[in-house]
Amino acid sequence: MSERPPSYRFGEFELDAATASLRRGGQELSLPPKAFQVLLYLVEQRQRVVPKQELVEALWKDTFVTDDALVQAVTAARKALGDDAESPRFIRTKPKIGYQFIATIDSFPPAAAAAPVADISVWEAPLERQRARRLMIAIQVGYLGLYAALLFNVGMAADALASALLGRIGLAGWALELLIGLALVGVAVRLYLITTVALDHPRTGRQYGRLRAALFVLDELSALAPLLLLEAAGLPIALILIPVLAYAPFSQGTLMRTAYPHRTPTS
Repeated sequence: MSERPPSYRFGEFELDAATASLRRGGQELSLPPKAFQVLLYLVEQRQRVVPKQELVEALWKDTFVTDDALVQAVTAARKALGDDAESPRFIRTKPKIGYQFIATIDSFPPAAAAAPVADISVWEAPLERQRARRLMIAIQVGYLGLYAALLFNVGMAADALASALLGRIGLAGWALELLIGLALVGVAVRLYLITTVALDHPRTGRQYGRLRAALFVLDELSALAPLLLLEAAGLPIALILIPVLAYAPFSQGTLMRTAYPHRTPTS
């Protein structure tokens, strides 16, 4: 059986490694996962200044992030502690080097004092998060392929759209412009999502939440694209692609909540 990670007490705060929580007076405080991990790492290495690169390599394994991700995590930890970077009580910045936890640890029980629990690395499921990010990127690449096919056959698709829908409302002449516009917007959106997810930008989940309603409309319109490409793709392929594309917006939402659980709105 594994040993229970310790809890650290400093001032009015308790940092519990077993439950991945920060409490003040018994009340749990809101703290993003990476901010908790940064704080825990600094507490455990409190006898020295921890270089920024060491923190990034320890807590963002196999993930490329900018310094902004670390700065935001430290800022969130300071906010939860009510700390001030200019006159710190808990986290001191060593300019151009790193950070050090400077508060005195009042007490912490030995690791074997409490019932065993799973290792802290289990709760964030980093492998699942990385897999979700890769699948999210794969979906965007698939959309780019669809838009490329649409643009390559845009004349045929425009004729299909004009005869099936726009011709009935007197807008047949706008079919080509409408399809090109939607495809180019779709390409721009997919490239943006690929970039932010690939770079693991700390605000990716939040930005996706803001765009989610508009993306849902765009994605559901894209689900009808195979009907415009029947002549090129054939009916069987179209019938396969339509339900897959119609489901894609829901799968994207699930993947983003998995990759950025504390930063993606659920609605």
